[in-house]
Amino acid sequence: MFLLRSLLQHSATSRWMSIAMLLTCSGVLNVATARAIPSAADSDVPCGITLVGSTAGVADPRGQFTITVRDLAHNPVAGSSVVINFNACTPDIRLCSTQLAAGVTADCSGAVGSVSAVTNGNGQVVMKIIGGANNCSGHAPGAGFKCATVFADNVNLGNMNVAAFDQSGEGGLNPLDISVFMADMFAFPGTYVGRSDYNCSQTITPADLSNLMAALFGDGSAVSCATYCH
Repeated sequence: MFLLRSLLQHSATSRWMSIAMLLTCSGVLNVATARAIPSAADSDVPCGITLVGSTAGVADPRGQFTITVRDLAHNPVAGSSVVINFNACTPDIRLCSTQLAAGVTADCSGAVGSVSAVTNGNGQVVMKIIGGANNCSGHAPGAGFKCATVFADNVNLGNMNVAAFDQSGEGGLNPLDISVFMADMFAFPGTYVGRSDYNCSQTITPADLSNLMAALFGDGSAVSCATYCH
């Protein structure tokens, strides 16, 4: 009888130990597979971006930029939801309600709207954003420096300046856009507008004009957005 009781107790103990080990392993697995929390200090966000038009249904490659999301251990965070919020970029910056670049989605809620994408295995999103400004008459009121805010899984990664090749927001990039840009350039340093700062220097200079001219002759932004968010 004593031997039988000992065997039964041993069997029960072994069973509970097996269950405990299984739960422990499951816990370890859940921790290992959980996505890390993005770190602003360890992630890479561009100083500035440029909204572009399109040609033949393809977003202008001159507007391409990369955001890299990393955690506190400086490891890339794959599958992170990156959102760029443009709602502080009033009154001139406008987003296209339909984005042409793969994996980029527009959300038109708010004063301007936002775009989103999901990081790849390297913790990166590579984006081109279709949009423009509303500088039709030359030196119209515009947003200041770094008006867009970048979030990754709701963690604030920082701000970016927002420029736009299509200054007037219509007719594609054309000589009119050069003309209204010049009004911005000659108004500086008295007044700064982020839409004309293509190199994110917080100044508007001939170097920015050079970038705009290169985009004009590159013909990648020949078509404006068909429908803006606002």
